[in-house]
Amino acid sequence: MSNTADKPASKSARIGWALYDWASSPVPTLHATFVFAVYFTTSIAPENGTFLWSQMTSLSALAIALISVFAGRFADSKGLIKHALTASLLIGSLAVMGLWYAEPDTSFIFFALALSALSIFMMEISFVFYNALLVHLVPKEQMGRLSGIAWGTGYVGAVVALGIALAVFILPETAPFGLDKQSAEHVRATMIFAGAWAILFSLPLFFFTPSPAPTPHKGAYLSQLKTALDEARAIPGMVRFLIARMAFNDGLVTLFALGGIFAAKVFGFTQTEILIFAISLNISAGIGAIGGGWADDRLGSLRTIRYSLIGLIIFGSIAILAPTKEIFWGATILLGLFVGPSQSASRSYVARRAPQDSKASLFGLYMVSGKATSFIGPMIYGWLVFATGIERAGMAIVIALTILGFLLLPKNEAK
Repeated sequence: MSNTADKPASKSARIGWALYDWASSPVPTLHATFVFAVYFTTSIAPENGTFLWSQMTSLSALAIALISVFAGRFADSKGLIKHALTASLLIGSLAVMGLWYAEPDTSFIFFALALSALSIFMMEISFVFYNALLVHLVPKEQMGRLSGIAWGTGYVGAVVALGIALAVFILPETAPFGLDKQSAEHVRATMIFAGAWAILFSLPLFFFTPSPAPTPHKGAYLSQLKTALDEARAIPGMVRFLIARMAFNDGLVTLFALGGIFAAKVFGFTQTEILIFAISLNISAGIGAIGGGWADDRLGSLRTIRYSLIGLIIFGSIAILAPTKEIFWGATILLGLFVGPSQSASRSYVARRAPQDSKASLFGLYMVSGKATSFIGPMIYGWLVFATGIERAGMAIVIALTILGFLLLPKNEAK
């Protein structure tokens, strides 16, 4: 059975869908940004760890860009959107749980990078299928609200997971469950926690959210990207929006991938401070995402995105140039208010305009626009830090890409 945007799904289906953000958000938060990424660059690869992590992130993003549109069209045509979502979530979660075995020694560099790349790829590709389900759940005029609530729910989930990780694993003088702090088992255990959380809280989506019917696509497999591009061209403003999103999403990818490392390297944040910082940042981002969802339905997606990018540029610049830890902390909390709306409104912009028979393929193209160049930001960050030895020089690429995305946005909201 397939629900259309004109026939809202059940309340349990909508709740189950929104909870996937709650379920999945702790994985990138604990793994790719605030805990394992910092652990990797300080304990596994203290020499050139930032460079190695940034290049791994770049290659993962490139792989997502090359595969996502084909994965979306395949799932569309076979009616396997939920199956593909389930498989990618399970593989990504199990991969991050496997990082328990990454001990604080340089001999584990390749092992940690390989499993991290697999987890990042799978968790990101799952959102091709997850986003495609949105058009089946509510009418177009409510998509911004549901998308914003889901993004906000994801931030709340990240905050709760970060709080548990901090209170249970990081803060106690004696680590729980007999974990050995000398070998960083209390840090590595947070990866098992993140993966188990994702699997557990994704169950409502798998049980209650309906699976769309197959929508076969014609044409050879290698011609599907061109077909998806043709579909995008038929929607006023869509191609320009996707190009703009390439730029500003690349900035966000870089910020997420390297923000925790930046705080640790530039301002000497301890692991405890990073987790507290992450909690406060996710709270502000959650507030912004939920508020942005309401703004999206009232002001329009493009205006919401435009205002959000202005906020990101202003407070991002302050954070990068901050002379003290306190100013950096305050600027990033305010910056967080604008992160969620830019992401949520981007998703609803596409969902409102996606043809009913091409939702997953267009979201595959949407993912391509988010990933086709998203290896550039982390790659440039890594090379700038490698060349100058200055972390602030690398983070400047975030501001440059956000400004570019702002300038490239369509001028008017297409209806």
